[in-house]
Amino acid sequence: MDPQTHDRERYEKEVLAPARHKGLPTDLFVRYGIDARHERRLSADPRAFATHVERMCTYWRGLQARRRALRKVLVDLVAAHERLDRAGLLSHAHFVEVREELLRRAEHEWTEMADHLTTSRLEAAEFHKMLDPVGLDEPRALEILRDKGVHVVHRFPELPVSAPVATFTTLRDNLRTCEVDFSPEVVFGTQRLERGFTVVDGFRLVDGGRVDEHALDAAVDRLQVEAHSGGRSAAENVLSILRAAGGTARRDAVVLWEVVTDLRERPVTVSETALVRAWTRKGLDQEEARLLAAAVRHAERRPDPARRAEEQVRALLADNLLRQAQSVAAALPGDHELREELRKRAERVDQLVRQAERALRDGASEEAAHALSEAVAGAADDTVLADRLSQVPPVAPRSVSARVDGRRVVISWVPGSEPSGGLGHRVVRVTGRGGAGRETPIADLSGTETVDEQAPVGTEVRYFVQSVREGPIMSTPVFTAPVILTPEVEDLHLCVDERQVLGTWKAPGEAVRVEVLRAEGAPPRGPGDGTPVPVDGSGFTDTSVCVGREYFYRVRALYLTSSGQGCGSEGIVRRAAPLPRPRPVTDLEVVRATRGVVVSWTCPPGGRVALWVGQRPPRWRSGQSLSAGELADFGREVVETPVLGPRGRAHVSVRVPAGVCHVLAVTVGTDRIVAGDRIRLVSVPAVENLRAERLDTTVRLSWEWPEHTAQALILWRAGSVAGEVGTERFGQARCARQQYERDGGFEVDMGTDEVEVSVHTVTDEGAEESVSAPVTVTVPGRTVLDYRVETVGVLRRERVVHLTAVSSGPVPEIVVVHCPGLVQPYSATQGQVLAVFAPGQRAAGEHVSVRVHPPRGQGPAWLMCFPRGEGAQNVRLRQPSVKELRL
Repeated sequence: MDPQTHDRERYEKEVLAPARHKGLPTDLFVRYGIDARHERRLSADPRAFATHVERMCTYWRGLQARRRALRKVLVDLVAAHERLDRAGLLSHAHFVEVREELLRRAEHEWTEMADHLTTSRLEAAEFHKMLDPVGLDEPRALEILRDKGVHVVHRFPELPVSAPVATFTTLRDNLRTCEVDFSPEVVFGTQRLERGFTVVDGFRLVDGGRVDEHALDAAVDRLQVEAHSGGRSAAENVLSILRAAGGTARRDAVVLWEVVTDLRERPVTVSETALVRAWTRKGLDQEEARLLAAAVRHAERRPDPARRAEEQVRALLADNLLRQAQSVAAALPGDHELREELRKRAERVDQLVRQAERALRDGASEEAAHALSEAVAGAADDTVLADRLSQVPPVAPRSVSARVDGRRVVISWVPGSEPSGGLGHRVVRVTGRGGAGRETPIADLSGTETVDEQAPVGTEVRYFVQSVREGPIMSTPVFTAPVILTPEVEDLHLCVDERQVLGTWKAPGEAVRVEVLRAEGAPPRGPGDGTPVPVDGSGFTDTSVCVGREYFYRVRALYLTSSGQGCGSEGIVRRAAPLPRPRPVTDLEVVRATRGVVVSWTCPPGGRVALWVGQRPPRWRSGQSLSAGELADFGREVVETPVLGPRGRAHVSVRVPAGVCHVLAVTVGTDRIVAGDRIRLVSVPAVENLRAERLDTTVRLSWEWPEHTAQALILWRAGSVAGEVGTERFGQARCARQQYERDGGFEVDMGTDEVEVSVHTVTDEGAEESVSAPVTVTVPGRTVLDYRVETVGVLRRERVVHLTAVSSGPVPEIVVVHCPGLVQPYSATQGQVLAVFAPGQRAAGEHVSVRVHPPRGQGPAWLMCFPRGEGAQNVRLRQPSVKELRL
């Protein structure tokens, strides 16, 4: 389909417009407008095929400036075309391969959809709605559905939405009294119904019987021979209600309502097959039963057309697609509130358009652009408004300036008017003068500042900025003053010694040389100020300095412009103060050790003393120079600030890791680091936040591990904690950190007595083992009781509750509670107390019982025991099986 001759409107309507919401067509033949007839011609001529796709791309590019609403789609189409072109995939063979792959995916996707359908019947409209996004042809889709047992029907039957007679509730009550579910069972009997019947187009038995006057009279005659009973009276009432309903059509509606109501009342989790099983057993035609079940389920999930239209209109208005919303609103009721909102929005757009027209007549172009911009924002899908906005000329920007920032130029400006109507700005660099000037576009943006990262070095450049609106019209250019890019040197470093200052840098490639000026007490102010320092390649050596004085160096890069004149950068200033060489620390010592250690030393002349902590012994001898990188490999620096004490000694608290570590003192000068004295430390920090929880005889411990510790020793003592001399029990266990973190704590059986627990951290030092100070916690004892419930009495209504002490200890009141209900109670407050076991000291094995008479009740109930009063939390009451507790 050649874009020069094909129907453009049809292509835009069928391909471009849907792509705004659905995305680009995945079928490349559709995307490039190639139908079956043109495919046969283009497939035989590769050159014609290539010409067609290039013309389509040209057509997309040209359409971007005219169709604002389709601009994003057209940009995406061009970008996708360029990706295919770079990959060499713009060929008929690739297009066919993509289509075949799409068909395979579509068939796979449709098969999965069919596998997950919960209905055996689909309406044709719903079938097409499901099929449309898949892209599979209809015959193949129908074939897959039939294989899955799903059939497509033209339309589901119309189901009644309300009962056809006001006495329907009475009818159902009488049917329940008759012990039947369906009024025709009263009229014809169950056996005759089981031969088969239908209800969709009116009730019909397979033998032709209907619910007419003749059938009702025959049913009345059968009832006359039955004995008087509640069932006979209810059946007579059913026949009377059917007779009073009116003609046969009204009775058919009652019968259909009975079936539909029953289907609607069944759980939504039941499948359609299970939904109709009861009715097919009664005799309802199986095909008709499945159709009714599908119709009921479909009606439950089908939205109201007016509601669907309302949702669509609201969604379109949220995106400011006013024209589309007006089209969809035709399905809304005449008095719907959205119609009024649409009218107000349309009036607002029309008002803005009239305002823009008046402004254009008065020469106020920006006022017109502002009004049209608001109109386009309110009706983003109105292409006419967008085209009118693109024709309004913008106002030129003001206060355009350029400044140098390192190796780049920053250009800034003030918009000539309030930003409106898609107003943007174009920035262009100009090098050279007069007719030899060369223009280079820098940026197109909507902001008020941009950066030129590619400006030439040592060359005079200017910039101009134009206001640009979406469209071909631009404002007059506004130029900046000329600027010259003169980058500074990079990586400037000074190395200061007692007798000299060394400087190094990396000069820009465009610089012809580097100038260094020195001044004492204050920085050199610029060229000509200060003492020149000889430069040797990419550095200098200044040996004319004195210890204790302050020097400033200004380093400038010098350039030669295109006109042959010299210019230079502003320069970078660095300070240098020669000081004595750093001396090593010689008397490092540990003053005391608690949670960490306190280290002290005598401050040497020159430099700053820093302490570093490492796991390995330092490999530098005292007085040897080392680098910052070597220190970082050794360990970590102590960040705490040292405190200066008497006689020139400083001290600082050092937190060291568990086990063995080494502390190294280094003296840091201006350009040198010197190793000093070192010490070896052994530290075993204790655990923190030790907590204990008793679970019967088991005690669960948790704590916070110190850094770099991996093992703990747990010791406990029971008996003597409570003052029982001679009954002490001791125990110990070890816990690895890996085990602790895996289990979320540590548990050990310590009995039921009160127990004192201590936790130590442990570290290994070769053949030796170091243990931290203990952290202790006391765990209260707990008494464990068992109880059972035994059925007794002639009528087995009474219960005997047996209470046995498993371990010795004090016991609070134990109450026997009766609680009605299905849910097992968890507190004595949830029921009635029937008996109380007195508090007191219990010995292990001690047994007591109490006999209770639970009150009579109609429903289920529970009989349980609970501790009550002071000390209840120290008792573990183990209950019997649920069978004994439930009444």
